[in-house]
Amino acid sequence: MNIQFVYLHGFASSPQSQKATAFTRRFKELGLPLEVPDLEGDDFKHLTVSRQLGIIEKTLDSFPGVSFGLIGSSMGGYLAAMTSQLRPEVKGAFLMCPGFNFIQRWRTALSSEIGEAGGDGLIRVFNYRYNKTMELDLGIFEDAEKWEAIEYKRPVPTRIVHGIHDDTVDIAESRNFAEKHPWASLKEVDSDHGLLSHLDWILEDCVDFFSVQGLISI
Repeated sequence: MNIQFVYLHGFASSPQSQKATAFTRRFKELGLPLEVPDLEGDDFKHLTVSRQLGIIEKTLDSFPGVSFGLIGSSMGGYLAAMTSQLRPEVKGAFLMCPGFNFIQRWRTALSSEIGEAGGDGLIRVFNYRYNKTMELDLGIFEDAEKWEAIEYKRPVPTRIVHGIHDDTVDIAESRNFAEKHPWASLKEVDSDHGLLSHLDWILEDCVDFFSVQGLISI
């Protein structure tokens, strides 16, 4: 089977994040192809779920005739889960603290900022890529609403790793997803949202997962 792996970074992150870099290095060591698209699209202010999915679709389209293994962190995990439903070429997904229930979580977390957005329709959020607070258009929430109705019915083998001390995406989101979808397994680890304390273990767990699915032969 001709396989291409794709890593999807999180919100306000980049292909140069610590996890993305670690996965790139490990997959290179194993001689495995890994693409890491930039999901920001050079326009953080107007970031939306649709725009990010469009970048992912374009990335997959650039590898015709192959199957895919997706790896996603936080929002990237949420996007990977959706993409696995939209694209039959996706044969497995490895998700780290996936950002399920995106709209409700963000509206709750940013309720004060949204209330103070004013006529410009902008909120201010911290962007880890640039290490500073930046403007984000509230249109991201309106756009995301149309993706909330997506049904996860396609049984794509899915591995979820989630930190029990995650204060960004409650682990209950992953527990709920795993309970409702028998093809998804959840591993809870003693870590936070970044999972950096378990990064080496996660790299090997990812390789093991895709190996069991027959997507990696080492």
